Amino acid sequence: MIKPKLYVFDIDGTLLNTDYQILPSTKEAMSLLNGGELSAPIMLASARSPRAIDPICAELDLAPFYVSLNGALIVREGRVLYDRPMEAEAAQRIMEIGREAALSVNVYSNFDWFVEEADPWSAHEGKMVGWQAEVVDFQAVRSVHKILLMGEQEEIAKAQRKIGQDVPSVSAQFSIPNYLEIVDKRASKGHALEIVSELLAVDSSSIVAFGDGENDLAMLQTAGFSIAMGNAHPSLKKAADFVTGSNDEDGILQAVQRILAAGGVKR
Repeated sequence: MIKPKLYVFDIDGTLLNTDYQILPSTKEAMSLLNGGELSAPIMLASARSPRAIDPICAELDLAPFYVSLNGALIVREGRVLYDRPMEAEAAQRIMEIGREAALSVNVYSNFDWFVEEADPWSAHEGKMVGWQAEVVDFQAVRSVHKILLMGEQEEIAKAQRKIGQDVPSVSAQFSIPNYLEIVDKRASKGHALEIVSELLAVDSSSIVAFGDGENDLAMLQTAGFSIAMGNAHPSLKKAADFVTGSNDEDGILQAVQRILAAGGVKR
């Protein structure tokens, strides 16, 4: 039996329920992991930007240490420890594909979020994360860490295929069916977790990771022990060591209680 040395949680669809709220049972789970013989550092890993992750850390009373923008940034106490922006030409082509498909094109650069014009998709995202994008000319953005395309599922799927054909240097994955998250191919939650394990001198075999989206797969494959939410993408359920309840059904607490009852985890 292995005692966990690091717990890693995705946010949307995992720590948050479908109403983007943190369940009381999830807060209870975090308290259980913060005390007792199986306590260990807790880190968040999300497609969200730092400004949309910091409030989640505060609500859970966690130190602000997280993987952001699908692995393109690692941030600790407001300081960027690692970043992997896209190639400039790749970013421009993705923006073109998004515009041609009439999708909502959202550009993330370090701690900032930009759009060229406000639209209902970006407005909804802003309401969800608690702040709104800045309207700018994308030509003025120097460094692009992530592009988020939002729209109807059929159009998003077409854009994913087009990006795969035209821009091989990036990875385009769904976080939820209407959100296509694009980062440099060398950036992923899995690669970021490898970097974090080196920074903390923690072997990957003692890392426990929770997730639900397609973009969490590399992270779950990197961690020594992986848990998929009941609402997870089928690929995660297939890859995970076990599947817990959904993000609306106390899934986090169920999994934490199972780990504590077992006295740790094992492959």
